[in-house]
Amino acid sequence: MAIQVRKKLVASPNPTTLPNRVDFRQTLRSNQNAEPITAVYATEPDHEVWFLDGQGKQTKEVTRTETVSTADQPVLDQIRLERGPGRGPMPMVQITKTITDSSGIKITGGVCILRIEA
Repeated sequence: MAIQVRKKLVASPNPTTLPNRVDFRQTLRSNQNAEPITAVYATEPDHEVWFLDGQGKQTKEVTRTETVSTADQPVLDQIRLERGPGRGPMPMVQITKTITDSSGIKITGGVCILRIEA
């Protein structure tokens, strides 16, 4: 019902080359013992950097599910990124994470800037 961001969203490796798997780390806490959450990672719609979904298809949003407890909990989401159609080359991209708790309340889970090497 109430998700707290305890440590900000970070990406590694940062900077990175593409294609590559990027680790997104963050520490979260809930006011419940075992609260299911949904995290949606998004990139800008018009640029050349895309996520790969579980079927290997390019997408601008990737969804992950987690269970968060009352203790500070490190969360790791590993997502592949690659170049695709769009404006570029991009020296950096903004990744936004939106978290939806078990009551349907959405919060900004964080924003990180990922630097892209040629």
